[in-house]
Amino acid sequence: MSPDALSSAAPHEATAPGPLTGTQAQTPGALPPHFDPRAEVRPPRTPLLAFLLTGFLALLGACGALAYLALDEDGQALARIARSVGIRTGDDPNRSQALPIPAVEPVQYLDVPAATAQAINAKVPFTKEPVPAASPLRLALPAADQQRAVDCLASAAWYEAGDRMLDQAPVIQVVLNRMRHPAFPKTVCGVVYQGSSRQTGCQFSFTCDGSLQRRRPPEVAWERARAMARSALAGAVYAPVGWATHYHTDWVVPNWSSSVDKVAAVNTHLFFRWRGAIGKPPAFRGVHEGREPITPLLAALSPAHRPGAETEIPTIDAPPAPGEALAPPPPPTIDAPVPEAMLRGNELRSASASDNLFVLQIKPDQFPGTLALVGLEMCRSAQKACTVVGFSGTPGRVQSNGLGRTSWPDKRPDFYYFVDRSRGRERALWNCDTLPRPDKKQCMPAGFQGEG
Repeated sequence: MSPDALSSAAPHEATAPGPLTGTQAQTPGALPPHFDPRAEVRPPRTPLLAFLLTGFLALLGACGALAYLALDEDGQALARIARSVGIRTGDDPNRSQALPIPAVEPVQYLDVPAATAQAINAKVPFTKEPVPAASPLRLALPAADQQRAVDCLASAAWYEAGDRMLDQAPVIQVVLNRMRHPAFPKTVCGVVYQGSSRQTGCQFSFTCDGSLQRRRPPEVAWERARAMARSALAGAVYAPVGWATHYHTDWVVPNWSSSVDKVAAVNTHLFFRWRGAIGKPPAFRGVHEGREPITPLLAALSPAHRPGAETEIPTIDAPPAPGEALAPPPPPTIDAPVPEAMLRGNELRSASASDNLFVLQIKPDQFPGTLALVGLEMCRSAQKACTVVGFSGTPGRVQSNGLGRTSWPDKRPDFYYFVDRSRGRERALWNCDTLPRPDKKQCMPAGFQGEG
């Protein structure tokens, strides 16, 4: 990926003072009508006292100026004061003038051995400025476009970071940051496959170096990457990289690395953002254009990118066949209240104190491993068998036989936790089609029903 030349901030502007009005525009030499000579302030009669007073006021003003310079090097406080009295400044957030957009050029690398590149990269310091987290992005497109966005994002995650969720998350975040920045395309696929028609110089190397033809992710790994992509498009944020728009591995030195600020390192990947206003949060105001292009390079992995996929295609959760319509979900019934902090952002849809059975609607950006902690805390004080069942979408019915065994006649849950301390039994399982786990033993088997 390639950042480009940074642009300087626009010059400050100030409004000209208006004409004097009222008593401010007096005839030279004339006294204002309210002038009272008896109230005139006269200088102190003692010269020493006047000198000391003048010196103290000058010292106080100098200290104040130094404090502003020391505590506000970028002039933000001074700019706010100026705006409060009607003076417009170059960083006015309401200013209509747009920031200059840097060009995005093909990336080139310094021709050095990997060990030398790592030494060079290690000497580049991390920025000392704040690295605020990106705001959540929730993308809701027509079904075909949504699937194309998911698959383009998943391809970037797997081909750039492998089958490692920790490495995939920051790569996904960079793609979404770019999509919201004025320098890049306003579609997910447009960002990922920008420059892919060139043999060299594409923004993501896997799109033009033949990787898509040479290797293919295993089906399970591909579904994991797609689950990560869906989570990000539903609002999940990888906070440590902030608004980073560039990254590279530590064994290469791209031509742009000296013109950006290093904000984070995740394993062997280093993450950067543009310097100045063009890399700050207000610059990321881009809006998705509403449609995702078909990317033929991805056709082998994604049906949504094959010829003829311009029309709508079924959503990921296909509707039931005729005659198999699901029963409407029951209204929430909660007779065992649970503290909000214990739910960790998930929604409690039903809670039965008699059966120790809790049903959750999992929040879209929930980290799968956190659900085990939720189940553990909710069942910590249970004296008998306790079950927590979670659904990523609208929950289906969860039935209990009163002895701890549970079933779900409508739809398969995405998380299951069971504990019975009297028998020394405890188990946590995930639907790995929607919530991938690194340990396959934690995946819910097909046709699984709750224990009792």
